Amino acid sequence: MATELPQAVAYGTDPTQRTSKTLLSVLRRRWLIIVLTALLAGGAAATFAFLTRDRYESTAKLLFNQTIGPEFTALGLLPTSPDADNLTQNNVATVDSRRVSEATSAELRTQGLDLSASEVEEDVAVSAAKDTDVVDVVATTEDPEDAALLANTYADTAADLIERDNEEIARQALAVVRGQLEDLSASEQRGPVGRNRREDAARLEALIGVGTGPRIIQEGFVPDEEAGSPIQTIVLGVLFGLLLGVGLALLREQSDRKLHHAEEVADAFSAPVLTTVPRNRKLKKHMPFAELPANVSEAFRMLQMNLRFTPGAPVRSVLVTSSRNGEGKTTVAWNLACAAASAGLSVTFVEADLRRPVIAERYGLDPHPGLSEVLEGHVDVSEALQRVPTLAGESGSNGHLRPLNVLVAGEPPADPWALMQSPRMVSLLAQVSADLVVIDTPPVPQVADAISLLGRVDGVLVCASVNSTRGPEAGQLRDRLDALDANVLGVVANGGSTTTGYAYGPAPTGGRRQAAPEQPPVARRL
Repeated sequence: MATELPQAVAYGTDPTQRTSKTLLSVLRRRWLIIVLTALLAGGAAATFAFLTRDRYESTAKLLFNQTIGPEFTALGLLPTSPDADNLTQNNVATVDSRRVSEATSAELRTQGLDLSASEVEEDVAVSAAKDTDVVDVVATTEDPEDAALLANTYADTAADLIERDNEEIARQALAVVRGQLEDLSASEQRGPVGRNRREDAARLEALIGVGTGPRIIQEGFVPDEEAGSPIQTIVLGVLFGLLLGVGLALLREQSDRKLHHAEEVADAFSAPVLTTVPRNRKLKKHMPFAELPANVSEAFRMLQMNLRFTPGAPVRSVLVTSSRNGEGKTTVAWNLACAAASAGLSVTFVEADLRRPVIAERYGLDPHPGLSEVLEGHVDVSEALQRVPTLAGESGSNGHLRPLNVLVAGEPPADPWALMQSPRMVSLLAQVSADLVVIDTPPVPQVADAISLLGRVDGVLVCASVNSTRGPEAGQLRDRLDALDANVLGVVANGGSTTTGYAYGPAPTGGRRQAAPEQPPVARRL
């Protein structure tokens, strides 16, 4: 039964602190989205401010009379009144109509301002707040006096047209009432019905005489400064862009399934992170181990020591895999072997990825004979092994350099899977004598070549690329290894923080996984 371990955070940080910094870390990671969005919004605001410079606004206000004819609508003499929301929308639509624009254009010509109906529509904005009887007519022109003239003329024209429309409706209603009154008999005319019809007619005549159109409660004034401030517009645009950028960043983070931190890697694989390898150009250029920066080489030494002091039986063979190609598993496997050899251990590196051999080309070794030739029976293991004699001048614990024995993949075979399942592969692993055997294999979820080796090694080391490996990919590899009862020793977070050390994930739920202890036990040689 797996030992229950508390779920802790990598490198000794407090989980509560990590939670409080989540938003900050998201914003820091997605800063480019926020900055670009703010710049785009600020640029759009600056463009708008430039295009609308030297513009003046004048506003006239119309107050609509909503008391006309409630008693006549009940009689069917006037159209049914809509609710308040629709009534406000109807008022705006009536004022903001082509008919008003055309009449305003004609009236402006008599006052010396030549604007077409389309230009009037372009320069005038009509709006109203919700549930209000007041309609705003805002005119914007390049001349302040023209702005006031346009706003007042448009409001006057709209009020006159609406007044005439309402008067015509009232006259039609009056004609209907008089017709109904004439159709009554003499006794009906003297009775309640006739009396009601005469009262209706009197009210309609009063409405026609008084007028029922909107009235201007504020005339447009001549503005003494330009509409809006360019600086204010740009600042507001940038602020809006920042808010939008933060929203987009959070949305992007929500949809992002990549693993960004060592603790996320540990949680995804349900295994401890044994070391975090920092990003470095020399790693990408496949420089010799001794030429790597101190923090990088120290990460691989930490990995080697964590494997060396893993609880349970000594680890003499470790299989390195990943959820997919491109996660740095080969680089991790190679440098792990180099770190162990530099510590004075006898180490054999086996390139078991027969489909994508890269070690010979990367490190200047002979491409063959290799593993494929050995498994095909063409050469013996001892003939295929190559010895890398120096590792940056580092001495082993016994005072002399220990060479790294390397078995490259060799010539890619026609059927890699069949070779990896052959009895010769089992025999090869038994023949290799070393303190540590590091086997680089293809990604387990993608090809089946390495599955037969899982039960023939002391443990499996998983390599995950920080900011690249996705949660579902990690889960697929974790579930596959669980199903195969693989002994997962831990995970290498490749390309993460420069700090190295233990990171504990959730307690294992299956398989033979071992959790790294808080303090190393008494040293046990590999």
